[in-house]
Amino acid sequence: MLTGFALPGPLVGMLLLLVTLSFVDRLFVFLDKTGNLLIGNLSLMFIPISVGAFFLNREIYQQFPAILSLIFLSTIGVIFFMAILVKELLNRD
Repeated sequence: MLTGFALPGPLVGMLLLLVTLSFVDRLFVFLDKTGNLLIGNLSLMFIPISVGAFFLNREIYQQFPAILSLIFLSTIGVIFFMAILVKELLNRD
């Protein structure tokens, strides 16, 4: 907490990656291979979540409407954000 406020680790990592990629172009080849490997094995990352879902108790059903609405709203938000981002990036060229 050097800045005085808490930043999540994944956010700091993405910001460091953005700054690094802005100055070092040769990392793109490495990240392309790594990213393709991760995307190719993405289904393996969901196995622990699906296994854990079998052991949920009845209390989760009370929270189910809130969970579904959160998933729906966040999906709509991501689609909206990506549409704006792609539009801006295409206009830049």
